Amino acid sequence: MKSAGKIKYIDFHTHNRSSDADTVTVLNLMAGDDVPAEFTDSTLFSAGIHPWQLTESNLADLQTELLLTVAHPHVALIGEAGFDRMQGGPREVQQRAFIFQAEMASEMDKPMVIHCVKGWDDLRQARKEVMPARPWVIHGFRGNSILAASLADDGFWFSLGSLGLKPEVLKALSHERILLETDESGERIADVYRKFGEIAGYDAETAEELMRRNFNALLNFRL
Repeated sequence: MKSAGKIKYIDFHTHNRSSDADTVTVLNLMAGDDVPAEFTDSTLFSAGIHPWQLTESNLADLQTELLLTVAHPHVALIGEAGFDRMQGGPREVQQRAFIFQAEMASEMDKPMVIHCVKGWDDLRQARKEVMPARPWVIHGFRGNSILAASLADDGFWFSLGSLGLKPEVLKALSHERILLETDESGERIADVYRKFGEIAGYDAETAEELMRRNFNALLNFRL
């Protein structure tokens, strides 16, 4: 991993590979994906069973595939894992898949990347059941400030893309538990940082330092 002096941006969650020398990228993998044979020294990975992958019968196979993927030393987070009431396998299967991953994350001492669409009750219940020691980061959050504040009170972190960067949401959250992402948007992470700084009132250097501190705190790094 490159030193802090060479890193300006951290793209906490993306599906797109990057070769930008000034950016740490956390590239998302799904169960069954292989860690690429070659990647830059500023690339990390998250790996998980996405609820969209699930059917009534494939959970056991996906669990086996995920165990093989997360053994790679550059897989730093478990996920994206979560609950989706609009797509994916049956609710009960999503719950079993999530608890499997949450317990794995606890055993491996890794944070989680959370996907959640209209499944907040399931997510809160899972957190009470597992009582994780490491943070769970809700990626791509686009909800309102009331939901954001409630989830923050429950201990969740947030990874925000451009569509989630709303003034009222940023006012509701501790900025020490926020990260920034591009997801599948194709945007440049520099543009997401710029929008965050404009809304939150930070100059470029302050925004970059804040995200670096947050990332270090999340992963116990010294970036």
